[in-house]
Amino acid sequence: MTLKEALKKVTKENRAYFHYKFPDTRFDQTAQPKTEQEFLASVARKTMNGFKDWEKTLEYAHLVALYLQSKQMDALQKIYKVVEIKALEGDDKAIATLLKLNKEINAMIKGFSTVQDAEEEDDGLEI
Repeated sequence: MTLKEALKKVTKENRAYFHYKFPDTRFDQTAQPKTEQEFLASVARKTMNGFKDWEKTLEYAHLVALYLQSKQMDALQKIYKVVEIKALEGDDKAIATLLKLNKEINAMIKGFSTVQDAEEEDDGLEI
């Protein structure tokens, strides 16, 4: 499940809070992030107490984990590009690192395929 899909399943206010907390998840990146008071006014709340309580839930933890996973993938892409350039220049350490990265990426792809196969086999029926 992607972060975008998971955010669709939470309340509008909690989704707005998540975007407030993590501004880089917002659709409109040109808009300035809101202050706490602006955010509270936009969701018609007087305090952040309900949102602070929500931060202690498994639902919020799952969303943060999905967010961090997406950040991790972005970092992996950047690292890969840097290592690839150095490897192509003949840096022995970079070559070894690139080969390890390729092995890890292939393992991730294989893992994704296994998960997709398992999801396709699930007929959705409950016992």
